[in-house]
Amino acid sequence: MAVFNNTPEEKDRLDWQIMQNGWICLYWQERILDRDLDWLKKEKYTILDMDCTSWTDENRIHKALKKQLDFPDYYGENFNALEDCLSDLVIQETGLVIVFRRFQLVDNDIAHRLLDSFACNARLQSLFGKRMLTLVQVDDPNYKMDPVGSSSVLWNPAEWLDSNRSR
Repeated sequence: MAVFNNTPEEKDRLDWQIMQNGWICLYWQERILDRDLDWLKKEKYTILDMDCTSWTDENRIHKALKKQLDFPDYYGENFNALEDCLSDLVIQETGLVIVFRRFQLVDNDIAHRLLDSFACNARLQSLFGKRMLTLVQVDDPNYKMDPVGSSSVLWNPAEWLDSNRSR
């Protein structure tokens, strides 16, 4: 089962615009993120919104992910266990959107591993016709992330140009 139909109307959809370049999208301005989340809610996506302010170490991150993603008690709170549990996520309705707010506070190496895990599992879910997006809000308009899941992490369409992220 395809995730989208090959029609002009489908290619105008926000979810298609994000997924055509990967499964992870950066946001600087929260108002743009919130606007896009409103659209995704109207399209019946399940939204899991996480504030990363307290994600100061890997232990806290895994505890927060376990709680927010309703991982089982046996979740090992490490990246291998994260990969396993993400591959077992049940995606209902239109799809699942994971939101990370203030993600620039997460250590760069850990941030990359996290996004890589989410991107790889989003690709896996798409093989089964399931949509899983990760929207990453950062307070730095110049934030950069190395490619994850073999794809670059790009800015959303409204903030694509550097000039749209100038202070």
